[in-house]
Amino acid sequence: MRIGEVAERAGVTVKTVRHYESLGLIESSRLNNGYRDYDDESPRLVAEAHALGRAGIPLERTRPFLDCLTSGSEHADDCPATRPAYRAAIEDLSSRIDELERRRAALEQLLESAEARGDACCEFAGAVAMAGGAR
Repeated sequence: MRIGEVAERAGVTVKTVRHYESLGLIESSRLNNGYRDYDDESPRLVAEAHALGRAGIPLERTRPFLDCLTSGSEHADDCPATRPAYRAAIEDLSSRIDELERRRAALEQLLESAEARGDACCEFAGAVAMAGGAR
């Protein structure tokens, strides 16, 4: 199967297929004309890696899921070896959410402080402009 067909069946770009191959997530052989040749399982592996990436699992951690599929499992997460990747992704997302909540709280404090000062700064700037100080 040629790379364009893999990409189309998996719902990704040809560039994505090449990237996944460069990471070792899928393999191809070369035809006599130099074109890549993929097996029939490649679109499923590419689609699964892509879906896992969109769910928050780094591509580098998708190998257990893809190995599970290539071993004949119906679902990529049927194998126990996939559970640590899920746990790590959940922990990573939880940490990122905590950091975002800290940032939001800091911004809320800055806004509250700015609003408590009122418009004194802006009134001063307006008065300077009217007096000809801002050119």
